[in-house]
Amino acid sequence: MKPAAQKHFSLITFGVAQIAMDIEPFIGMVRNSEILHGPTHTVLGAIVIGLLVALVSPSICRPILRRYNQEVTAYTLCWLSEPPEPTRLAIWSGAFGGTLSHIVLDSFMHHDMQPFAPFSGANPILNELSHDGVYRLCLLLGLVGCIAWLLTKWLGRL
Repeated sequence: MKPAAQKHFSLITFGVAQIAMDIEPFIGMVRNSEILHGPTHTVLGAIVIGLLVALVSPSICRPILRRYNQEVTAYTLCWLSEPPEPTRLAIWSGAFGGTLSHIVLDSFMHHDMQPFAPFSGANPILNELSHDGVYRLCLLLGLVGCIAWLLTKWLGRL
C-alpha cells in the first residue's frame, strides 16, 4: 500500500494497528483461553481499534519519523526520508488498513474467527488459504512493497 499511496499511508500506524489487534489473542494465550480471536477480531472490533489507533498514532509516529529521518540523513540517504509528520489521511488509512487487513488475513487461518459477529457466526473464507499460504502471501507482498517503495523513492530523487 505504501508505494502506491506514499504520503497518504502511514506504515508506522499500520504496524501499531497490527500490534493492537493482537493484544486480545496475547492475553488469551497467557490465560490459556480456548477462544483467542474474540470481539476485537470482528469487523466492528477492528473499527473500534482502528479509531483508537488513529487517535494515539500521531504521538507514536513523530519521534520514530524524526529519528528515522536523522539516520537516513546521517548516512547521506536523504532520498529515503519521509515527511516529519504524517497527514490525517495517512494516519486513518494506516489504522484502518491495518485493522481490517488483519481481520481478513486471520479469517483465512483461525477457526475461532467470526469476523461478522454479532450479526453472523460464519467465517466464509476459513481454510480458503492455508496457514503457510497466508504467511507466504504476506512475505511476497512485503518484498514487492519494499522493492516498489525503494524504486519510487529512488526515481523520485532524479
